[in-house]
Amino acid sequence: MGVQHKRFFWVVMACFGVTLLPIFALNLILISNSLDSHDNTLLASNWQQATRGVVNTPSVLDNSRFKSLRLRDRLPEINAVVFGASTTFAIDQSMFPAPLRIYNFSKNGAGLSTMIGEAEYLLAHADNIKWLIIPLDWSVGFIYQDDASPSLNLFIDSAQTGLQQASLLQKVRDSLSYPRIAGLLKLLKNILFAEHKYAAFRQIFLQPASDEYLCQDGARAKDFDIQNRGGCRGFRDDGSWTYNGMDHVGDARRLIMLATAFDSKYPQNLLKTQGVPNPLYLQRLAALAHQAEKRGGAAIFLMPPLISGMGVEFMRHPQWSVYLARTRQSLFDWAKQENLALLDAEQSEKFGCTTNEFTDEHHATQSCYQKIFSAFWQNDERSNAILSRIPPRTNHK
Repeated sequence: MGVQHKRFFWVVMACFGVTLLPIFALNLILISNSLDSHDNTLLASNWQQATRGVVNTPSVLDNSRFKSLRLRDRLPEINAVVFGASTTFAIDQSMFPAPLRIYNFSKNGAGLSTMIGEAEYLLAHADNIKWLIIPLDWSVGFIYQDDASPSLNLFIDSAQTGLQQASLLQKVRDSLSYPRIAGLLKLLKNILFAEHKYAAFRQIFLQPASDEYLCQDGARAKDFDIQNRGGCRGFRDDGSWTYNGMDHVGDARRLIMLATAFDSKYPQNLLKTQGVPNPLYLQRLAALAHQAEKRGGAAIFLMPPLISGMGVEFMRHPQWSVYLARTRQSLFDWAKQENLALLDAEQSEKFGCTTNEFTDEHHATQSCYQKIFSAFWQNDERSNAILSRIPPRTNHK
């Protein structure tokens, strides 16, 4: 290596040391409270149990552990559980008649096989659970999968729940990823302009969580993740997600056009089985519903809402419409044959939902779900049949 090349090498290394190395070091500190956040997840759960406030959990990787801890704590107070992945995050207590006391147990990436296993476990181990709300997502492909339900123990000791260790490579990649670097620069900027700079630095780098603060609606909040500090974005005590500060869709036309393209995930999900739902899943779901009915409750199956106009556009497509029609008809026939409640909310515009009530093509916010469940309880014949089986509050366990 020549003198000039050596000089260039050391200049590059110096630039790395001055720029990326401090960033890398600071982000390693931050991800110690996210990727390796088992203790902080327990702290977050305990804080919410004590305060009933909004929690920004330490990490998406610990989402399942946080929800399991909260379900175990809330179990004596509830009689209904909402299952699902992120498409049902917005479902909250206000959408149900008073005798139903829910916990939204939906978690990022939970497949239908996992939901079935969870519901079966709860009906086997929690006598007070009588109501199940289970989504049947075609858009994310869950009803077409054939995964076996995992072996579950939802009430395992908190110290052993969800122990997922991040590797050194994961930490390095995460520390030097664009979102982490951008987030760190934003945090440093906030510290620079903070009135109390040391307090701001302490909360970010020296504490497992932010100081407690109040949301605009008066709810108490605490952030155990370093991202979105002070934004009241997180899980409420009923398990629902706040969506505070998240971007909403402005114009759905481009999203819908891309969604119907051949290489989009949505048609690819339809193509897996040409629109035929997994019959074993449907069989086990029907069994769950009938078991809940024997307890005096019921199961409500939900076809989650899609952004306004998307469902109609798929039904107009010369190929996708065939597969989607097959999916829908299979579900309708199954619900009729088993005498089950199936809430078809796919075409959200029928309930008055608008584009800006979505964060993307298949994630609806609270205001949309409020309209859907309001119509369900008031107008649908099956829902009225369910509602008539709800005993008065004084007699309900």
